[in-house]
Amino acid sequence: MSKHQTAKKLTVIRIAALCLGLIMLLGTTAFADSGSVPVQVFFAADGSAPILIAPNPAASSPADAPTPIRSAKDMHLLAEDPEGYFLLAADIDMSELAAEPGGANWTPIAFSGTLAGAGYTIYNLKIDRFGAETAETVDGNAKVYKTLSAGLFSALDGAQITDLTIRGADIDVRGDANCFAGVLAGWMQNTLVDNCTILDSRVTLAAACLPEPGATDNGKPRTSCNAGVGGLAGFGAGNGKGSESRTGNYNQITNCRVDTTLVFADECDSSLKAEQFLGGVLGAGYADITGCSVNIEGWAAIRGYAHNGGMVGMFYVYDGTDTIGLISGCQVSGAVNFYENNRDRRAYCDPYVGEKMTWPKFASLSSTFRNGETRDYSAKMTPEQCDQPKITDTVVPGSCYSPGYTTHTCSVCGNTWNDTFTPKVHQPGDWFIVRYPGNGEDGLRIKECTLCGDVAEQEVLKAVKSLIVDRTELSLNYKDSYRLAVEPDPSDAYWPGLKWTSTDEKVATVYQDGTVTAAGRGECVITCATPDGTVYASTKVTVGYSPLQWIIKIVLFGWIWY
Repeated sequence: MSKHQTAKKLTVIRIAALCLGLIMLLGTTAFADSGSVPVQVFFAADGSAPILIAPNPAASSPADAPTPIRSAKDMHLLAEDPEGYFLLAADIDMSELAAEPGGANWTPIAFSGTLAGAGYTIYNLKIDRFGAETAETVDGNAKVYKTLSAGLFSALDGAQITDLTIRGADIDVRGDANCFAGVLAGWMQNTLVDNCTILDSRVTLAAACLPEPGATDNGKPRTSCNAGVGGLAGFGAGNGKGSESRTGNYNQITNCRVDTTLVFADECDSSLKAEQFLGGVLGAGYADITGCSVNIEGWAAIRGYAHNGGMVGMFYVYDGTDTIGLISGCQVSGAVNFYENNRDRRAYCDPYVGEKMTWPKFASLSSTFRNGETRDYSAKMTPEQCDQPKITDTVVPGSCYSPGYTTHTCSVCGNTWNDTFTPKVHQPGDWFIVRYPGNGEDGLRIKECTLCGDVAEQEVLKAVKSLIVDRTELSLNYKDSYRLAVEPDPSDAYWPGLKWTSTDEKVATVYQDGTVTAAGRGECVITCATPDGTVYASTKVTVGYSPLQWIIKIVLFGWIWY
């Protein structure tokens, strides 16, 4: 980008920001008495224009505004408030968690709130365990299984995930029970996922299921287990009802891009036949999927029953409905390489849906997908095709326009992958206040990159909710002075200055540092207020004479000269 283009972009951003701040200020004032609610301003990852973050419509309080997430450490706030409303305000490097003293990789959490990614990216997500929760999954025979799940979220229920990118995720889990894994979530229900991207990520699931204690089918011990992987989510629970009104049991995945490697290893107990599922978007279950693109590299070694699909391993709305659901406007490329070492073979593999237990409506689909089934049951079903790899590492530095990363290439088998991503590198300039806090609403300041003009840093400026003055009443003798001390609430609020006034300067005057000087007998009120005048505190000042001053005034004719 040329200097002229950069300057032009900065000018556009500043004008847009100032106009937005003015609009919001006027709007807040105009509607202050008509039930208006706080609105926050943030910048999207590309810095192209300020965006409004309105209160969460599903929140318990209409005034709930998003909690910003700026670091890997902040991600734990989602676990503390799983029904909350969160906003990424920066790219997040999850490798920081393990790098801390006593640190560890991310533990999947259940989430039912809203996460607005604002175009930012979560890098280097590493997961080596399942979440603490269990959920119910169902196979094509309507058998219900208690199931472990892994992903950024173990389970999403009633959640909204939007405008989020996950890059460089490595999910590698081994389960001795029924289990599903996906980059975003292992299990989802009643959830909307919109405009999300999965890149350079891998999910490896070793299903080492043991017989489920007490589980029976037709009065006999159960001989099956349920396990699968998905590029976005492992299992989608739901019956499709209420998808238009967003009040029923549904899943919607829209406008997403998934480019990922999925690996499934069947290590289940010999007494069990695994119902295996693998899909570029969803391993198994139900979701309406529209406007998505998928590039999948799948690998699966199976002794049970294979259900592989470029988009969904098995589409199943398990309430008995025959035709429901939608897969539309999607593109699929890549391949699933697998074998099914089972005499009672199923070996489902299809560009869109491996097995259709219920028939969704298909529309406007395209595919260059390849079915990579083999009957060679000794074949290695992982991207690593050689026993003695020779790896060459190439470090690609980051820039303003792309993250840095390391490319690993095996010269023996040709396997290549990227990891160790570093966020985009900007050169931040000076702070620029996009919106001053006022009218009880937080403000925002940003640092623009001096090279590309994108937003390099941003920080919420907390509004002053109240002012606490050290003296609510003050008695002074004539000509004496006292400096009032004031603290804001919250203590970390942004308050560049206060406006001090006196109701009667003949009684007491006040400087802008809070120093009150007695000017004459009487009473007045000293007030300190935020620049917009919406938050203030007052001190009643009484001025009198000391005994010596009375002598000066009366006996020494001080009323003339003193």
